[in-house]
Amino acid sequence: YEGKRAVYATLISSGEDGLGDPDKSTATKRGIFRIHTKWASATMDSDVVGEAFELRDVPYVQYFEGGYALHGAYWHDSFGRPKSHGCINLAPEDARRLFFWPAPSLPGAWHEVRQALTGTIIFVHP
Repeated sequence: YEGKRAVYATLISSGEDGLGDPDKSTATKRGIFRIHTKWASATMDSDVVGEAFELRDVPYVQYFEGGYALHGAYWHDSFGRPKSHGCINLAPEDARRLFFWPAPSLPGAWHEVRQALTGTIIFVHP
C-alpha cells in the first residue's frame, strides 16, 4: 500500500506453524514493525536442535523484528502455503521488487544498510 491505495500484491510463504505462537514454534511473528536492516544477500542459519539449516546467498533480505525478515526463497515454489521457519518467503523476483521500494534505501554499491528508527512500517497479520 501507498497510503490507502494498493500498489502491489503477491503470494508469500509464512511460518509453517501458521497462527501458532512464534515464541514456541515456526509461526511468523505478527504485529506492526519497521524494516530496520536490509541486505542485498545474506547467509541465514539456525542451530536449533531439529530445525538446523544453513542457506547461503538468500536474496533481498529485509529484517523487521529480531531474526524475522522478508526475503527471497530460491529453494521452494510453495508460495501461498506456510513453509518457512518464521520468515516471510517471497519468490525471488517479488523479493527484488519489494526490496527497492521501502525505506531504508540501499545506497549505490552498498550490500547492507541499517536504520532502525526510519524504516518503512509493515503490518504482519493473518
